[in-house]
Amino acid sequence: MKKALLLSALFAGVAVAQTTEERIRQLEEQIRLLQQEIQRLKEEQKKTEEVKQETEAIKEEIRKLRLEIAMPELELKSYSGLGPAASKALSNPKGVSIGGYGEGLWEHYAQDKGKRKADYYRLILYLGYAFTEKLKFNSEIEFEHATTKTIDGKSPGYAAVELAMLDYNFSRAFGVRGGLLLVPVGIINEIHEPPTFPSANRPFFERRIIPSTWRENGLGIYGETDLVSYRFYLLNPMRVGGDGAPKNEEPIKQFRQNGAEALNNGLAYTGRLDFKLPYNLTVGGSFFVSDILSDGNYPLLQVKRGDKVGKVTMLSPHLWWQYAGFDVRVVGAFANVSDAKKLTQTVRAKYTTSNYVAPKSFGGYSIQVAYNILRHFYPDQELYLFGIYENYDTHKSVPEGYLKPQGHKVRVYNFGLSYKPHPLVALKADYVKYDPKDKKKEDIYRFAFGFMF
Repeated sequence: MKKALLLSALFAGVAVAQTTEERIRQLEEQIRLLQQEIQRLKEEQKKTEEVKQETEAIKEEIRKLRLEIAMPELELKSYSGLGPAASKALSNPKGVSIGGYGEGLWEHYAQDKGKRKADYYRLILYLGYAFTEKLKFNSEIEFEHATTKTIDGKSPGYAAVELAMLDYNFSRAFGVRGGLLLVPVGIINEIHEPPTFPSANRPFFERRIIPSTWRENGLGIYGETDLVSYRFYLLNPMRVGGDGAPKNEEPIKQFRQNGAEALNNGLAYTGRLDFKLPYNLTVGGSFFVSDILSDGNYPLLQVKRGDKVGKVTMLSPHLWWQYAGFDVRVVGAFANVSDAKKLTQTVRAKYTTSNYVAPKSFGGYSIQVAYNILRHFYPDQELYLFGIYENYDTHKSVPEGYLKPQGHKVRVYNFGLSYKPHPLVALKADYVKYDPKDKKKEDIYRFAFGFMF
């Protein structure tokens, strides 16, 4: 009996051992299969992640492509005379384009504490739309001096439309445009984004003899070839009171109508021709001819609203050479005003406290020489050392019976540096010796920053 029980226990133990070993083998097999499944899932997950990454990469490329179509990166080149930022909309093949520029200016007048100032000078937004590759809209909206809020009875700044035009380009050699157009005289008036010129502010000559920013409603043609470029526009004429009370230091600037409910009893004519020479040298000239109209009735002068009270004719030769680190500009302007005596009388009838004298002739020139001293060391940055000399006369001759105003003959010496850590950003510092004849001389120290996009 005992032997039987012992044998039964032995066989049961063997059976249990076999069952445990089998169970272990089964568990090991299950673990192996589970590991294989986990590995398979990991591989599938990896493939899914790769597909997801590829999908996201494709989406990003599509997004970038759409942005490039709608808002292309700014190329440092001019389209039909406009500055790089203003050219963005006209270079865009399709859709919306957004650009702009801005600048801040700090001025220290050594002889006059009351004129020292720090000013967020202007902020500009370019908005454009390409309806087709040939038909496009372009605009420039300006905010000057940081606010339009009234402070101490005055509004230091304003908002204005400085450019708004429809442009149809039949070919590179011929296009038409109409709307609020920039007058193509000088260099700065069309290409005025801050990084495009080295001085802390636009030259005096191209603000006072050639008004800046000079624009009028009109219609015109433009085009270019490998040898020449041209623009010719018909515009609104000028008028007394168009842009406020005239100033002797800016002989015709306040006669601009700026497209605002402009009198159009007549036309102004303006055009420009540039010759493209070797070594990136451009030589050309421009002109502007316009009647100056009365904006009111002045019985004592036998003048009615819309009557012609003067006429301005301006010729402006220019040279621009950008090569091997140099930026050399020479701009001149020579103007005559017919019926200057009648124009003077009309202005004084409107602004009874004005001492304005309309010049019979005025003009002058500006010379700039700038050199990028970093071009051999840091080609991705620019540091321009520059000098600018300006010589102009706001009243070379005046009507009989009137005296030339003090300070009519001016010389300006301007020296400084313009540093560009990026081609679209400029940090500037300069010194200006403002030297008017028979008037107080001024030493001005200026710092500025500017950008465009």
